[in-house]
Amino acid sequence: MQHIFIYGPPGSGKTTLGRALAESAGMEFCDLDSRIVKEAGQSIAQIFAAEGEAGFRRHEAEQLRQAVGSKREMVIALGGGALLDPVCRKLAEETGQVLVLEAPLEVLQKRTAAQAGSRPLLTDTDEKASEARLTGLLAARREHYASFELHLDAADDDLEAKLALAQRALGVFRISGMGSQATAVRIGCGLIGRLGGYVQSFGWCGNFLVIADTNTADRYGRPALDSLLAAGLQATLKTIPTGEAHKNLETVAGLWSACVEAGLDRGGTIVAVGGGVVGDLSGFVAATWMRGIRWIGIPTTLLAMVDSSLGGKTAFDLPEGKNLVGAFHPPALVLADTATLATLPAAELRSGAAEAVKHGVISDPELFAQFEAGGDWSAAAWTVERVARAMAVKLAIIAEDPYEKGVRASLNLGHTIGHAIELASGFALRHGEAVAIGMVAEARLAEAMGLAGEGDLSKRLVKALTALGLPVELPGGLDRRQVGEAMLLDKKTEAGRLRFALPIRIGEVRTRVEVSLEEALGVFS
Repeated sequence: MQHIFIYGPPGSGKTTLGRALAESAGMEFCDLDSRIVKEAGQSIAQIFAAEGEAGFRRHEAEQLRQAVGSKREMVIALGGGALLDPVCRKLAEETGQVLVLEAPLEVLQKRTAAQAGSRPLLTDTDEKASEARLTGLLAARREHYASFELHLDAADDDLEAKLALAQRALGVFRISGMGSQATAVRIGCGLIGRLGGYVQSFGWCGNFLVIADTNTADRYGRPALDSLLAAGLQATLKTIPTGEAHKNLETVAGLWSACVEAGLDRGGTIVAVGGGVVGDLSGFVAATWMRGIRWIGIPTTLLAMVDSSLGGKTAFDLPEGKNLVGAFHPPALVLADTATLATLPAAELRSGAAEAVKHGVISDPELFAQFEAGGDWSAAAWTVERVARAMAVKLAIIAEDPYEKGVRASLNLGHTIGHAIELASGFALRHGEAVAIGMVAEARLAEAMGLAGEGDLSKRLVKALTALGLPVELPGGLDRRQVGEAMLLDKKTEAGRLRFALPIRIGEVRTRVEVSLEEALGVFS
């Protein structure tokens, strides 16, 4: 399994952050020093006194070997020198991710002084001598700590802020609140090949149906299937046609038949491998098969990673409109494998980036500023941390409002007009392209209604979106009347009145704003 190791100098807060991270992610927590004390029946000071540092390191190495053998994901808080031994370091890096906490010397001195007597390498009756020991220890280990890839500034005592940074750096989240099923979210490179291990970790059994489309079946569906089979699980692969045009009842009926052929009962699991269409359809089939079974989302597009794979909205289209038939049914697990982004066409990356821009507008001004500044947004630039940051906005909103009774409606920014444009274009426009046009149009609508707090809000959106190569105006030849008719079929319409999520300023969106059709279409005149 992919464990998480929290590492760093004495006083950096490894145990506190590690315990909080494990609780937030639904993972087991292990404090290695506590484990050593329990197994040895002695305090760490007593072990040092009896066996010296070399003896303590032997205890430490043995307990590390035992901990990483767990079949469950664990967050393991390490001692400040646990990975100085190359063998221990190799073991940790082969079985998980190491996050090194950093803090200035004065902060570490203050924290370790408050825990006097608990750290044998720093114990000294003289305060200045203790400080000198800490200074020397940090100097000796500076290059060692710097040699790890992931670092986190742990100087601030704000645990909630540090937890958010750790979640983004490690790509580890958990969504709860939607019925009895929580969603574990993992972001990383190469996760598809570890699918079987994750399933074993959670203790899921029964038969599995892997659903992929013609674009993803061979490249990603087959490896997902192979990973399940290698774990000793019974699994079947079903391939469906690619594209929004096939997101319909006919495809859903075919997938229900595939559930029969795969032998899926109430203990079965559906695995969706692909973009938003595959995820929406697979989730809906899971919601309705046997009155609801478990499903796993493996989004293979940036758009699906940052948007449609999260939150449990599942649906299919009718000729009259997009996502008109659906259900709330959250996945049990989302594995966002960033390796899949390398195979995406540039246009698909741009489409996904539009949703990330939207999240910046909603509640992450710093993320929006990064898009506004331009720069490299190629596949290689979408690191685990960047993908996780774009996902984190939606994750936080879903956790607060799982069934869209309040703040979750802010995620509809750009979508009331965007969905209508997408439908009116006959899906010639990608979802993200339509949402980009919708965001600019809705910003102009907010300005026209006197709601936008920034007179240049729409201009800033145009700058950020055009820098990504996204459209910001209604394409020539598209019928405004058709766009209007499609808007009236939107799920957010109530009693014939359109309900919009409108941007007020970067970092704030107002929901459930009533707008007439004439006002909405007026932004295109």
